[in-house]
Amino acid sequence: MDNDVILRTNELDNAIDYLKKSGYYYNSKGDSHWFKWLMISLHGALYGFGICAIKGTNSDRVIEIKLKPSKFEKRKQEVVELYKDEYGIDLEDDLLMESITKYQVGQLMGIWEVLDCCENEDYMMQFTFSKLLKLTEKQRRAINKLILYRNDFIHFKPKDISVITQSEEWIIEEVVSVIEFLALESRNVFYRGNHTIDKVEKLLKAF
Repeated sequence: MDNDVILRTNELDNAIDYLKKSGYYYNSKGDSHWFKWLMISLHGALYGFGICAIKGTNSDRVIEIKLKPSKFEKRKQEVVELYKDEYGIDLEDDLLMESITKYQVGQLMGIWEVLDCCENEDYMMQFTFSKLLKLTEKQRRAINKLILYRNDFIHFKPKDISVITQSEEWIIEEVVSVIEFLALESRNVFYRGNHTIDKVEKLLKAF
């Protein structure tokens, strides 16, 4: 169709989109479900900017292999056959096979694993100007509550739920402060020009 729209995104665009949606729902309190969508989108923004902050130029830094070696070798052969049959490409380089297979079968670190890495010098101190995340106890409590709400809303079991949202708004301020650090102050996120940084700064002001 002539009017088809092509979705193009990457890990940074994904994080920025979640931040944009977070600001939208934060300022849409007339919607009875604003808090649900805010918890979901804030979680995505926090997770996304955490990934961007520790990834550097190597996606392997944020991907884990949970398969046993024998199963990994089996999957590696399946990847070799797939590339040969579907794309006509012979993956003769064992290191390349290993890297592609790891990406194909690996799992993204969990959100707390990512945040732990954001507090780890081995992951964060990539440049002389990089800064290490140091979560406060209040920020940890806020993130824990955010994750609980997000998981509850995403995997919603049949039930009735009531949230006094005004008493939970403290979560938002604490989580946004962590996102702001990761996105702007850690100096580890690769932006495509100042206009993208300006966009993130503007989105953060929505809170």
